[in-house]
Amino acid sequence: MLTNVQPGLRRGWHPVARSEALTDRPLAVELLGERWVVARLDGREPVAFADRCPHRLAPLSAGRVEGAELVCGYHGWRFDGSGARTAVPALGPAAASGAPRAGATAAWGVREQHGLVWLAPDAPRAGIIDWPDYDRDRDRDHDHDHDSGDDGAGPGFDVAWLDLVATTAAAGLLADNFLDTAHLPFVHAATIGADEGALVPPYDVTPAGAGFRVSLDQTVANPEDPGVAAGARPPRQRRLADYEFVPPFMMRLRMEYPEAGTVSDILFCLQPENAGRTRIYTRIARNDLGGDPERIAAAVAFERRILAEDLALQEQFAIDGLPLGGRGRAPGEPIEVSIRPDAAGLALRRALRAFVGPAEPAEPEPVW
Repeated sequence: MLTNVQPGLRRGWHPVARSEALTDRPLAVELLGERWVVARLDGREPVAFADRCPHRLAPLSAGRVEGAELVCGYHGWRFDGSGARTAVPALGPAAASGAPRAGATAAWGVREQHGLVWLAPDAPRAGIIDWPDYDRDRDRDHDHDHDSGDDGAGPGFDVAWLDLVATTAAAGLLADNFLDTAHLPFVHAATIGADEGALVPPYDVTPAGAGFRVSLDQTVANPEDPGVAAGARPPRQRRLADYEFVPPFMMRLRMEYPEAGTVSDILFCLQPENAGRTRIYTRIARNDLGGDPERIAAAVAFERRILAEDLALQEQFAIDGLPLGGRGRAPGEPIEVSIRPDAAGLALRRALRAFVGPAEPAEPEPVW
């Protein structure tokens, strides 16, 4: 069972804040049940340390940033970007250097990408997921973020964030739900699943690094297409959906409706804060909104409704993590029954088993 505090998750990149949340003050975050402090020293790239001063374990997030140093608010100890101690006021200038254990405990790495601050407690087994820099050719990000992606997507896209959401659902279950297409007619009957058939046609899962990709070619309802209301296009249209998963909890869904000429790209990343809480970061990019604030707001509201439908069910699960199956199944762990449309979910479990633990002999999951 993969819970939000599984130690193997330390070997991954996790979003811990939106870039705009990182100001000139230290920021306290929680990841995998551990407290961290993130700070931008001297206005440069952020750094992250365990949120405790080595002196009396006071939270460093209660301190302040002064130039290129983080200052503990309790006794004024100072630390540079590497975590090395640079000053101990109570001992005077001679105490600037000292034993390594007197320094702040640094995370393996911190990065800013896609408008998010990412933290890796230990050396990661996979990189950060790619997402186009939709702002490069058209500065229309309505949350005023500037991404650092490197695969420019061309002009015409509007970019917006959904509100940050905290949920009691486990990150593994949320990832499984995002990649699952069979639930759409049932969980999302009022939104994207309206009038959609329950049959899921066969599809292929393609390995990609430590993760995988899934491509589906389906005919589905397109309720947001203005051409439907105008009678110019049919309610059900061809949709090309491409999912990408990068462990531990980074996902992307690109959807194209060729008849309407529209593209929607969703970035969906999860922060397992502790055993009972996950934070959800969702960013959307669309080429059919024309920069209209009302249409952009409506698109965000529609995505919120979809997420709310998912959470209404996910928060009722009586398990605190994602069953991974395989030979490492713990005694008493629930056994899932899988069917052919669960190919993406099975790939997710295989990828996460490999990510959080040592290699194990291959054991095919039973599929009905």
